Amino acid sequence: MKKVGYFFFCFLPLLVTLCLQFIVVLPAIGFCLMQICFSNILSGTKISSADLMAQFVTLSETTAFSTIISILYASCGILLFGFWYFKQFGKDLRQSFSRLRNPALIISLILLVPGLQIVSGFLASLSASFFPWWMEFYIQLMESAGLSGQPSLPLILYAVILGPIAEELTFRGVIFSSAKRSLPFWAANLLQAFLFGVFHLNLIQGIYAFFLGLFLGYICGRDNGIGLPILLHILYNGWGVLIPTDGALYTNPVYSMVFLLLSIILGVVGLILFQKNITRSAIKQSPDFSDI
Repeated sequence: MKKVGYFFFCFLPLLVTLCLQFIVVLPAIGFCLMQICFSNILSGTKISSADLMAQFVTLSETTAFSTIISILYASCGILLFGFWYFKQFGKDLRQSFSRLRNPALIISLILLVPGLQIVSGFLASLSASFFPWWMEFYIQLMESAGLSGQPSLPLILYAVILGPIAEELTFRGVIFSSAKRSLPFWAANLLQAFLFGVFHLNLIQGIYAFFLGLFLGYICGRDNGIGLPILLHILYNGWGVLIPTDGALYTNPVYSMVFLLLSIILGVVGLILFQKNITRSAIKQSPDFSDI
């Protein structure tokens, strides 16, 4: 009966994190409305309710507004799910991040990133071939988020640092830990990856997020902690945000082929290096790991 409870409990963090995104919008909306009102008062301009709403809609459609909302959400998520993860599942903070002191493991994760980006790009392209209208929506979403051009520092702070930490604490932390108490490892990994894909609320991003979630869940299972998945997620997002997709690396056929071959080689080397340097204690501490 307790296992059934943990299974249904896996869905609660997803609902909480979706609600959290709406909750942080409310004070941001109030602040923006106050800013518009004060700016018009100081300038001596009378403003009607219709003009007020028109100015607010214009402001809310800016990249800066969405970035502020994202930073607020991620900051609240880190506090909430960090406390939830370490409190409920009895995780020791120092132990969870102890493997980050191993240079070989860090290098292995760095080597894995290009390969993960290649697979993600392939999955996005494959999905777009079947659902072209979803790709149009995905492109518009990336443009509205400010990820199609030169990213701002606040956007980098969210997309590369705060967002990955919040998502790892939520999905590979609380959800995965709950799922492993009711399901074998492979099923728990599938469940948390599926919920991670659903969380992104669009088909294109959800499909490659599902793949990334599976891999991050595997790393989490081997690590028996949250430190290495957080680092890999940060490296993955950092590549996606800081490396332009319209550069020669992606558009030039010769460079693309060389990049593809190098990514495969580096990915294989990175995976071997990871397997050799992750200690056996992680496997022994996770009784469900034999189900992989």
